[in-house]
Order: sequence, then C-alpha cells, then structure tokens
Amino acid sequence: MALKGDDDYDYNERLSFLGDYFDYEAALHKNFLINFYPCDNTVEIFDRDMNRIYLRRAACEGVQLNDMFVGNKIRIYGRQIDLTDYADCKTRNRIGKVKEHTFALIKPGVIDRLGEIITQIEDRQFQICHMLMCNLTRKDALDFYEFRKGDTFLPFMLEHIVSGPVVALELVGIDCVERWRKEIGPRDPAAARTSAPESLRALYGSELASNGFHGADDHEKAVRSACVFFPKGIDAKPPATTAQITDSTLCIIKPHAIKEKKLGPILTAITNNPKFRITAMQMIYISTPNADEFLEVYKGVVSDFHAFMLSYLDGPLVALEISAKIEGINTHEEFRKFAGPSDSDIARQIRPNTLRGMFGVSKYKNAVHCTDLPEDTQLELEYIFKILRD
Repeated sequence: MALKGDDDYDYNERLSFLGDYFDYEAALHKNFLINFYPCDNTVEIFDRDMNRIYLRRAACEGVQLNDMFVGNKIRIYGRQIDLTDYADCKTRNRIGKVKEHTFALIKPGVIDRLGEIITQIEDRQFQICHMLMCNLTRKDALDFYEFRKGDTFLPFMLEHIVSGPVVALELVGIDCVERWRKEIGPRDPAAARTSAPESLRALYGSELASNGFHGADDHEKAVRSACVFFPKGIDAKPPATTAQITDSTLCIIKPHAIKEKKLGPILTAITNNPKFRITAMQMIYISTPNADEFLEVYKGVVSDFHAFMLSYLDGPLVALEISAKIEGINTHEEFRKFAGPSDSDIARQIRPNTLRGMFGVSKYKNAVHCTDLPEDTQLELEYIFKILRD
C-alpha cells in the first residue's frame, strides 16, 4: 500500500480531518473541520463551533499531502493547527495505514552515532514526528520493560538502558509498526548479522542486552510507550530533560532543514567535530507568540523580522544543547564559529565547512540557529528546555 500522489486525485476529491487551533490574540479555542485537496494542495476550513466557513478553498504554501496525518501540526496562513483525528471513514482508511504511528527507542550504546542512525531511519522511509533525549530512572526502566517481566536478560537490559541517555522517537510511515520491527531486526545482533545483515541491530548493535534499538510489538504498545515520552494534556509531563543549562550553548535545527532530510547529516557534523557533544535534544513545534518572544532581541536588528520569524514556524524544530567534549574551550564562542555566518550564501563563499555553509540555503533558511550573545545562552536554553516544556 502506498499513499497516492497528488496527480492521482481529481479536483473534487478531498481528505478530511478534525483540527484544533488556539487564537492567542482573541484567547479563543477553535474546533475546525479541515478539507485538504491533494490534486492542487488547496485547503478549506470549516469552523465547527460557529457552524460556518472559516477559510474558503485556497492554495496554502508549505502544506503538502505528506503533512496531512493525525498528530501533525500544520501552518495555514499563520495559524498553527493540530490535526487531532480523521473526519470520515474514507480519510481514515486511505491515510490511516500509510501514516501509521509507532514508537522507537535508540539506546545508550549507540547514541554516539545518532546522526548516522537518524539518516538511516529517514532513508528507510520513516518520518519523525516526535523526538526526545532523556535519562530513564530504574523505576522508569522497569515500567517501560514491564512486558519483559520474567525474561532472564531483563536485569542486563535494565542496566544498559539506565547507563546513559536514550532518544525516544515517534515514527510515521506505511505499516509503521510491523515495518520498524523488521528494519531493526532480531533481538540478538549476532543473529541479526546472519539473518538480516542490513537491519539496524546488525549494523549498530553489540550484544543482546545492548542491541541498540527498541520497537513496539503492536499498535497498543506503541501508543502506551509514546504516551510515556510524549504525553498530551495540560498536566502531562514528559521525562526530565537531560539539559545541564550551564557550560553549554543552544543550537536549533530549523524546519526547512528537517523537511530537506538534513537532520541526520547536521547531527553527524556536530558529533564528528572533536570539540562538541550533544547533551540534550528535543523536537518541538513553536507557536507564533512563543517565536515572537524567543526572537524579540532581533527586532530592529534583522531587516525583515517577519520572514526571519517564519523560518522558525514552518514545521518542527529540533533543539540541541551543545556542550564541550574537552575542557578549557568557550563552547558558545566555538560553536558560533562552527555555525558560520548567518547568511548561508556568504557562509558558502568564505566559510564553506560551517553548518550554514554546508546545509543552509538562504539568509533566513540558514539551517541552524545558535545563540548570538554569551549572556543570552542560559536564558535561551532555559526557555527552550524548561519554559516551553512547562
């Protein structure tokens, strides 16, 4: 089964979703019915509360068929809308299987190859919609591995999973639960190298207890695990961040770079640099008011602040805390040099080996944000890894 391409739909054929939108200016919560027309990527919105059209069918730059799945956030004319459910059985049957969700965990033993692994995941046609680096307590680990109760290897698995940070992922794709299980391979990496040599455990795993990856056995377990790491609701709290806040700096990988599948290569470039290590990571969707507040110091400094701000709003961001691998270096200053000039065109000319020189495409779609002023480092880290989480 595959998702039909745009050309396979006729003009009147639509996909329908329920959506939630919070209007910050009016302090109103709105319930929408969103109809997406794949033939020309047009959208119409019906206000379910007011029982009237909110937006007549119109083209919406940046919203494509691949973005239309439950659990995603889309931006329509500056409005960030959560897609909460399918609005009819036809859409559920057509999109539900090809945009199935599953839960995945990257274990401590392979974290140092995170960028390479993210590239592998995306090359295998999985889309990442949530991501979080965290540390598990022994209680967390016992709860997580409850389904392994009685397994003779459980003590070894517990010992490994609490030995360092893990990265939790929610993946989306065709037959995602079953296919992720197949892509990671047999539990024992030694057996995987024989029977499934291209599987992730064969490529990266070492032993049965430290096999590199976890995959949910079925949809129910995927939902249960995802709710632990990516809870929903006002009082929901994810596991504690690994951010240390001090002696570190902030890097944000921008939405355009994630859409262009540059996330893995950027992470690899950072971790391959002998000066830096990633000590915290989280994928976030930032609202317009939050972006305006976070980027306030650039007002009056950046020539086109609106275009600049939009570069943070066109999809999910991946926020990283960058710390030093070696003692005695100024992490903030050294990482700013590695990020390169803010204009990617200039970076490619004078510093082509910087992150913006290698991965940026323009002045504002410049791949990464890094903290400009040293006195703002702690404030930005706390805003991203503490305030936005709360």
